Amino acid sequence: MKYLKIIICFLFFPLTANGKADQDSIRLALKHMEDGLKTKEIAVAQKSFAPEFSISIYSLPFASGLLKQIMEGITFQSIQPDWKGMKTKGNVTSLEVRFTLAGGQEEKSMIAFNESGKILFVDYFDRLVGGSGFGDSRYRKSSLAAVLPFRIEGGSIILSARLNDSPRVMSFLLDTGADGMAIRRSLADSIGLKVSHSQEASVVGGRKTVQISADNVLRLSDSLSLKKQNIAIFERVRNGTDGIIGLNLIRKYITEVNFDTQTISLYTFGDYIFQRKGRMIPLRVPSLIMLPSALNLTGDKSISGNFIMDTGANYYLIAFSRFVRQNRLLLSGFKPEGSGATVSLGHSTPVFYGHARSLKVGSVVSKNVPVTLQASTGGDSSNHTDVDGSIGIQFLSDFNFTIDLLRKVVHLSPRKKLK
Repeated sequence: MKYLKIIICFLFFPLTANGKADQDSIRLALKHMEDGLKTKEIAVAQKSFAPEFSISIYSLPFASGLLKQIMEGITFQSIQPDWKGMKTKGNVTSLEVRFTLAGGQEEKSMIAFNESGKILFVDYFDRLVGGSGFGDSRYRKSSLAAVLPFRIEGGSIILSARLNDSPRVMSFLLDTGADGMAIRRSLADSIGLKVSHSQEASVVGGRKTVQISADNVLRLSDSLSLKKQNIAIFERVRNGTDGIIGLNLIRKYITEVNFDTQTISLYTFGDYIFQRKGRMIPLRVPSLIMLPSALNLTGDKSISGNFIMDTGANYYLIAFSRFVRQNRLLLSGFKPEGSGATVSLGHSTPVFYGHARSLKVGSVVSKNVPVTLQASTGGDSSNHTDVDGSIGIQFLSDFNFTIDLLRKVVHLSPRKKLK
């Protein structure tokens, strides 16, 4: 990694408390970051992190690994702050600094801190990692890259696209609950998709070895293609579709989904302004999109959890068995209206259907909502211990929504016909 001319910027992430960081706390955070960068010790630099610290589109803990890679490629010598230029807006204090790199090169930057004086994210790091592939920055002008039509089938978002040089137009489910792309085997064989390697993948019910086709081109329109795409090959995908498009699209663009016009507008990361009135919901992206939520099942109390934002799931909300068991939800007075089972990889999980008193996602509250509770069967259906459930398309389709992974927010705006 070369020593480039750099502008390093730490911006803010919306927090719940108001306050101004004191100078001593900021000095300490700068000291930890400086020492960590100079010695290339990630454990030292981590002392400066806010809980919401991120690099590019990635939240902790993945962001720590990315910073370690940056440290291995760049030599830092010092950080000199300009205290006269320190400004506070809301929960965020911004400070101009100079970074000195190897050879004495100096680079101006802005750093922003939360009310506790902890660092939230670094624009320089964002641009180095660049989840979009374009060198992400919150300070660049955001521009419209493409507008894609979609159709709604079974309540789900279906996009038309082509792969590589195949003339065949295929139907892909937009699935924010999937990390990347997938395609059914019969179609992969018919268009000559080549298997490059196999790897383990997390699926509901466990882990499975899947075949991967690497270095493909996803052609979403005449003017927009995503290159170097890895595609998982499954025997079957969702009925009526040829495959799945996951976060590989949303990692590259601010993604505005408008159900009223049935279009998806894609914008480059930057100074994007949300087009409509609505609610800003903070999110985390350790791997998938996580929404902070609170479920009130019977009216007695609300239980907070981390729920996947899953446009590929055709339900309102499901609580995974570990969350159900830990919070004794099936013993809370919940009255099931039906029961069934989900089956994956030969693993059957009993489920109970009913209604919850309310669901709060960020600041958005929905009442008398359909809910599915997974029962325990000696093992958990989720492979992620920090995932409590999933919020599906039946909730999300009540809104036109915009996902900005760089700023870690989703914007929910009520649909016209639902106002």
